[in-house]
Amino acid sequence: MNPQRDKYLEALGIPDFLYASVSPEGSAQEKFKLLVVELDSQGSFCQAGASQDLLFKMLASIGLSLNDCNLLSVTKSEVDTVIQKHASDLILVMDSSISLEGKTLFVTHHPKDIIENPKLKRDSWEVLKQVKLCLK
Repeated sequence: MNPQRDKYLEALGIPDFLYASVSPEGSAQEKFKLLVVELDSQGSFCQAGASQDLLFKMLASIGLSLNDCNLLSVTKSEVDTVIQKHASDLILVMDSSISLEGKTLFVTHHPKDIIENPKLKRDSWEVLKQVKLCLK
């Protein structure tokens, strides 16, 4: 963690759980129900606004609060490592350009893309319904 960066983000009113970084080599991590991963190039969950609001609504629609989730923004090269080493039961990657497979791994559109193209809502909702089924 970078203390200066953290103070800066804290001053902007960004909750620390949104910008806490996880190193791929990470140590023992707290177990969350859902790990939500975005690629750095997509924009950030840390930025207050329409994308963040939509993400929170998407999570709430399947019965999850922010306390149930770990939100991470990683580079494309880190995705596989972070997924393999994370302790979450389920993983939701929000970037439909990535092709990943796994029993508890789901891929959907980033909230920013859904806002730009509302036709993507249906696809995303179908994925969220699958995630909800796995949470039971």
